Amino acid sequence: MENRTFICLFDLKAYDDHVAPALRRYTHDFDPASVVALLEQMDKVNPEGDLKHWIDSIRPDKGYKPSEQTVRELSEIVIPGRCLPREPGLNPQQNADILLPWLGEQSEWFADLMDDGEELAGARLEFGFGNGRLVATREQIAQFQAEVSQIPAPEGPWEKLGADFSNLKRILARASAETSYTLLKTAVEQVEPVPQHQ
Repeated sequence: MENRTFICLFDLKAYDDHVAPALRRYTHDFDPASVVALLEQMDKVNPEGDLKHWIDSIRPDKGYKPSEQTVRELSEIVIPGRCLPREPGLNPQQNADILLPWLGEQSEWFADLMDDGEELAGARLEFGFGNGRLVATREQIAQFQAEVSQIPAPEGPWEKLGADFSNLKRILARASAETSYTLLKTAVEQVEPVPQHQ
């Protein structure tokens, strides 16, 4: 598996209200009950996958300190599953690497973000997935959206990127319109989609 860079629509309210407190309670108080509850909610939405294994594995761990690897693996499941909103016609994880060759020429902000010349300057997440820990400010979202709104759809040899560019524009529109949403840039291994909440 290889790392891919994604720009994600991120629900900061869901993270602050539910996910971070649950992971914090597990890592600091050695109480997995809140993480188990999140996994059970996710399992009800999509009973496929490995969630039952995780529920059965960590439920009896009350009073025992979880390993860093366990917390990292749970973060990789719970954060995308609860903090990347699923909405009709929108993929909350846009592969930024495939857009870079074309969009990097069109958008200075995007090119700077991808080569780490621009850093997301919003909150720093206590728990992340992939290598992402920083989220965008409202000003950064507005700046990126303003830039992207002036760019015509890809044409010619870049036409195949049209659906990805449209998805990125939808992500930006939702991040701009919903105050609890922001953007997260992260590099993650390309894996199967994680069950999402509704």
